[in-house]
Amino acid sequence: MKKLTYFFALLILTAAAEIKAQTAEGSPDANYSIYKNKLKKSDENLVDEKKNTNPKFWLSRAELMMDIFDLHREFLAQGTQQAHVKLFYREPMDIQPWEGDDEGKYEKYIYEKIEIIFKDGIVNSFEETVKLYENSLSEATRSLEKTQELDTENKLTKDLLENYNRLKKQYERQAIEEFFKEKYDASFYAFAAITTINEKPIMEGVVDTTLIYYAGMAASRAELPEKAIEYYEKAKSYDYPEPDLYIFLKKKYWEMGDTAKGIESLLEGFKRFPDNQSVLIELINYYLVGGKTQEALDYLQIAQEEDPTNLSFIFAEATLYDKMGETEKARETYQRCIDINTEYFNAYYNLGVMYYNKAVEMYKEVDDIRDPLEYGIAKDAADEVMARALPFMEKANEIDPEEFSTLETLKTLYYRMGMMDRYDEVKAKLATMDSDDEVKDKLESTDSDSE
Repeated sequence: MKKLTYFFALLILTAAAEIKAQTAEGSPDANYSIYKNKLKKSDENLVDEKKNTNPKFWLSRAELMMDIFDLHREFLAQGTQQAHVKLFYREPMDIQPWEGDDEGKYEKYIYEKIEIIFKDGIVNSFEETVKLYENSLSEATRSLEKTQELDTENKLTKDLLENYNRLKKQYERQAIEEFFKEKYDASFYAFAAITTINEKPIMEGVVDTTLIYYAGMAASRAELPEKAIEYYEKAKSYDYPEPDLYIFLKKKYWEMGDTAKGIESLLEGFKRFPDNQSVLIELINYYLVGGKTQEALDYLQIAQEEDPTNLSFIFAEATLYDKMGETEKARETYQRCIDINTEYFNAYYNLGVMYYNKAVEMYKEVDDIRDPLEYGIAKDAADEVMARALPFMEKANEIDPEEFSTLETLKTLYYRMGMMDRYDEVKAKLATMDSDDEVKDKLESTDSDSE
């Protein structure tokens, strides 16, 4: 299973603290028989006009459905000891090893109606293999709505409120369980059901922004981008205090092809959380990729106020100055990277390339000069700039001796500067690397043919 993000883990901890297991009475098998008989009677009364027009009947059916949902959950709270489980379930029909998502001893206990996964002797999860009712919470919701519809004198309002609140907790538990199992669509619909209940007039405006936010996240993982946007936007409308919300919204809008709305969301996030590095980085990357140099530079400088030694920020700033043709600022900023990390390959390489490219431009201008004296002065100046590239490129090669582009540039530098011994060494090494690549290509071609 994929690792849950820290914010979802926090929800699980919070939910675990809030969900109080009912006092376990009897045994799962005994309760199963009791609920089965009650369900049979309730189903028969569905077609009894005297019963099915009575709001109390629907209330009792809703409560039965919630009891059915809790049939095993009241005995199998996460963290329950294996020995305690055996008191109620007895010995399993079979015990099988189970592959968990982390270290620890996982086992699956197989019973007639349920399979329980233990990790290191405590309950990790379970799956009902025989269910009394397939969608008990959906039926509980329908039954409560029917109760409310028939309770025209509002005599059952208190009972309705109590049961809606119980139902919300059950949906929350279901949402978390399904998320752990990576059944993200089911998790989303459970989270969304809580929001639907809260929006009922009887709930008097209750809003749980955290669960709205997680509904969006579950929808996102279920690849339901429209639903993800709907719930993220709803969380945003309630000022949910999570910077990542705006990043997620941007990504979902982009998936839907609405880049303008995505950037609008990101800018809203920056306005609300100007010190958040994640939002800043998203903005910087957007402007960098889009070639909007000045905007990217502005946000980079803001980012560095919070994290002045972040090499990624400093290096990105240097490359922008380089791109803008502000050579001296670029040189100073690349040098800041080196001052922080003397083995920072990218800074050495880019400094070398910067001087190399500048020299190439100067050589082109030299070729157009006809006056011998001016030609000599201009060529000397170009040679000097070319020579300044050499120590940076050599240092880059020292840090990463196998980097192909560095070696290619060094080869040209050595040739231009008449350092033929070094030129021959680099040329020979490049030839070896080319040969290795040819062999690799042939092998890959052979593998492809054999398939």
